[in-house]
Amino acid sequence: MSISLKEYRVKFHLLLLSMISLHCYGVNDVEVKNWKADLEFYAKEMPEKHIDLYHTISKQSFNEEVTQLKSSLPSLTKNQLLIELMRLTHKIEDGHTSFPLWGANLKSFPIQLKMLKGDLYVIKATKDFKHLLGAKLDKINDMNAEEIYRLFAQITPFSENKYSTQVRAAQYIPKAELLNGLGIINDTFQARFKFTIGKELIEQQLEPSHSNEYTAELTYLNNSIFSIEEKLNENLWFGSLNDKKVVYFKFRRYTSISKMESLSEDLLSFINKNKSKKLIIDLRDNYGGDFFVGLKLAQLLVLADSIDWKSGVYVLIDNVTFSAAMSNAAQFSQLLNAQLIGEPTGAKPSGYQDMGQFILPNSNLEVTYSKRLYHFTSDLKDALYPDINIEVSIDDYISNKDPQLKWILNDIGL
Repeated sequence: MSISLKEYRVKFHLLLLSMISLHCYGVNDVEVKNWKADLEFYAKEMPEKHIDLYHTISKQSFNEEVTQLKSSLPSLTKNQLLIELMRLTHKIEDGHTSFPLWGANLKSFPIQLKMLKGDLYVIKATKDFKHLLGAKLDKINDMNAEEIYRLFAQITPFSENKYSTQVRAAQYIPKAELLNGLGIINDTFQARFKFTIGKELIEQQLEPSHSNEYTAELTYLNNSIFSIEEKLNENLWFGSLNDKKVVYFKFRRYTSISKMESLSEDLLSFINKNKSKKLIIDLRDNYGGDFFVGLKLAQLLVLADSIDWKSGVYVLIDNVTFSAAMSNAAQFSQLLNAQLIGEPTGAKPSGYQDMGQFILPNSNLEVTYSKRLYHFTSDLKDALYPDINIEVSIDDYISNKDPQLKWILNDIGL
């Protein structure tokens, strides 16, 4: 059967695309050899460096998983291989032991997601897609958001309990290579996203990029009521209300002990000078650092005699309060007699922490592992739970209202 020149060109173009796709995403013989060496290095380093690698997965199961993955290398694409390494590391089941794909230079779709009350919502977007802010994700191609979340929940790095799993899975879902490795999108990386905004259904064809700038954002965090008294940076400062009796400490990121000591000394001086009575420490959206830095803050604060130490100290926590931030929240509840307000933390109060890392020699991708085991509470709960639980909704994001901080202010009588 003869074909026209136009049909021939179309068929040749499709064949060329197929070959390019195989070259870009397939694992060739040299790469199989390199990845096999990386997996052997991974299997050697993990038990040597992790404080207790087999606390959940058995040694036999771990070694069998590595062996199976090595034997599967010739049949996997690069993106499928990344998925399987994430899946294997996830089975170790502690939040600091992960295959996070740092340095992998992944492409992302122009939205960022957040799980709120069981649904995925767009909370950040590039300027061209700001109309999607607040939209609920329904589908990517023909797969429902619930199924997509279930797949990512089995591989997502830094997941220690169901709360951090919700946070991390939502963050990784827009990564094109991972959607491809899971079979949700094809090698062109284009995808049909379906959303709901109110009662309106929106279908949007999206393409990923290495260089998205998420300039449009929704947030419920709102501390604008406080006048800033001293500021180390946007994530670490203290302020007060007009009468100086209520002090707010923004603790979203960690710094050095010396800088925290200096800021804490100034905070103590401010409290003593103004005889401040109420103290709010905000540990929400804090992924952690060195918990001794937080202890330096507590060491100075206990010297503030004007504070109502019986019922006047509040610590805000949420699902992103992780690692050292969770540790400090638990310590502040004891050392400062603080009430914990907000949502459960993304980390366990008794579990594996202090992250180390090593680099796979051929792929140059990093693997993280836990170096220490800490017990910050006597129970074995899966999270540090607040004394007052206040769940946040997409409406709070859209209206920029902070129900957790509002509860504290109401409790103070403001």
